[in-house]
Amino acid sequence: MFKRIKHIRFNSIRFKFSLFYTAILAVILFVYTIILYFGQRYALYRDLDRQLAIKAQEIANAINSFLPVSWNDQRSFRFAASIVVQQEGTLPDIEKNIEAKRRWMARREELGLRNDYIVLTSTEGESITNSQNVDEKLLINLSKSTSAATPKAVQYRNVYFAAHRLRMITIPYYYKNKYMYSIQVGSSLKPITKILYGRTFFALLIIPVVLVFSMFFGGAIADRILGPVMHITDIAKTISYKDLSARVKLQDVDAELRYLVHAFNEMIARLDKSFRYISEFSSNVAHELKTPLTIIRGESELALMQERNVQEYQRVININLETAEEMLKIVEDLLLLSKLEYQPDAFNFDDLDFGSFIRETVEQAKKMAAQKNISIKLSGDNKPTVIRADGVHLKRLFLNLLNNAVRFTPEKGNITVNVQKNNKKLRISVSDTGAGIKPEHINKIFDRFYRTDASRSGSEGGSGLGLSIALSIAKIHGGDISVKSTPNKGSTFTVTLPT
Repeated sequence: MFKRIKHIRFNSIRFKFSLFYTAILAVILFVYTIILYFGQRYALYRDLDRQLAIKAQEIANAINSFLPVSWNDQRSFRFAASIVVQQEGTLPDIEKNIEAKRRWMARREELGLRNDYIVLTSTEGESITNSQNVDEKLLINLSKSTSAATPKAVQYRNVYFAAHRLRMITIPYYYKNKYMYSIQVGSSLKPITKILYGRTFFALLIIPVVLVFSMFFGGAIADRILGPVMHITDIAKTISYKDLSARVKLQDVDAELRYLVHAFNEMIARLDKSFRYISEFSSNVAHELKTPLTIIRGESELALMQERNVQEYQRVININLETAEEMLKIVEDLLLLSKLEYQPDAFNFDDLDFGSFIRETVEQAKKMAAQKNISIKLSGDNKPTVIRADGVHLKRLFLNLLNNAVRFTPEKGNITVNVQKNNKKLRISVSDTGAGIKPEHINKIFDRFYRTDASRSGSEGGSGLGLSIALSIAKIHGGDISVKSTPNKGSTFTVTLPT
């Protein structure tokens, strides 16, 4: 226990949780103790008041029981009251009263009146009789309080006078229906006070002990709750740029921490994606720029080996310029592809009339096809269709497909662009009569920098990024691209877009 105290960090969540837990428990115990105190006090006072009511009524009944055998006057009443209250005095007919007196003495013991304070007063505050334990000062105090307002109903009050702490009941007593008296019976509050103080002291003694233990129990609970957080911390320590594959298993944590774990795993996934992007970009740039840089360097070194004429230098410069433009095109395509994959929020989506858009795009492609006398035809659904799209990037998608079709279609070939709408989807197919794609290459043509010997290489081959860019643009628009091809007969690329 003392070791744990030494390791307490006052600015830690564990300490704050334990303190908060203990504070709540302290408030609960304090409120419970107050409620228990007043509940017990009410119950004890209620029981005591019932006993006092019974005692006062029994005293009144006992006085009445002696009256029929006594003289029927005030003196007889006083004698009866003295016998009942003080157990003193005699009545004229001893033989007739001896049985009544014996019964009262037995009943008095049953009621426990021996230690009670009994006073019988008149409406003027005159003391008629009182028990022997009522001293003069207490009698004066009780007489004053009674004479101030003679009750016509039962009253209860606490009397605090000198060393006396009493619970007092006052009931009216009528003699011959015209003389009114007050019977007061009081019992000491010491038994009640002893019980209440004893239980309160016990509660105040035990509560600090409970709170001390609750601090440690709260710490244990905090350790249990923070366990998954520490597990996440341990995993975070093992993560580096060399390995970003670590993940926290959702089934190992509580429901409330699943949000944290899910966010943590998503953060690692984003970091992993970013590192892969940097690695792929660096690798791609190094791979694709190595050949043109080698060409530039070789031509430049060859030109500098000896003096040459102006035409030869111009040839080398033109070769280097073409190679530099090719490098620039590769870098631009790589940057665009990275932007498409890692910054899709850079797109500006707006309502686009697809009919007008595709006609304009086809007209632009016809200019590229005119050099090879290739015919481009637009067919299919001519109904107006509005979609949510980024027109600039979507045009690049179709121009890439049309450019590929023109590049790999022989002179005087045909290209058909067909538009169909069904099930809230647009299907735009670009079909050519070119060389086609071999089956073993179909699943790889959308990979970056992938080229096939038959259809994507040669002096006029591209960078190998066009189809990758087209597919990324389609997916950002919620669509896809599929391809069907027959070698030596042509290929059909189908773009699917939501409407």
